[in-house]
Amino acid sequence: MESILKQQMELSLKNTCVEFMFAYQQRNVERMLGFCHKDGVVHFTPLGESGKGLIHELGKNIWSALIDSFPDIDNTLDAAVAEDDETVRCQVVIRGTQVKDFAGIISNGKHFDSDHIFIFRLGADQLIRSITVTWDHSDFQKQLS
Repeated sequence: MESILKQQMELSLKNTCVEFMFAYQQRNVERMLGFCHKDGVVHFTPLGESGKGLIHELGKNIWSALIDSFPDIDNTLDAAVAEDDETVRCQVVIRGTQVKDFAGIISNGKHFDSDHIFIFRLGADQLIRSITVTWDHSDFQKQLS
């Protein structure tokens, strides 16, 4: 019985994260935010200290700017693994074609295809409390230059 409950909990955690990534694939930032606690934090690690903030502020702004600059942005969720009873690690490929300048990268109309790792931490309410996003920023810049 205990293992069944654990499996159900892992599935519930993963479902929230998969739904978040699906909303991202649909370019629906408001829906993405709906899976997140209002005080949740995000860290886009390649951006250092400037990549840390609240999901509903910094996350919303970055995802909105990405979608605006890469209107065909898409993602493929390769894996979602429950690492413990509050953490899910997602391996994601994100791709898109740049049509507007983004974060100091001048638009040359080029396409990127980049592996990302999203680490989600959820609360007992199944809302995302923390997201850490990692990718090879140098490669991202190189693909768009």
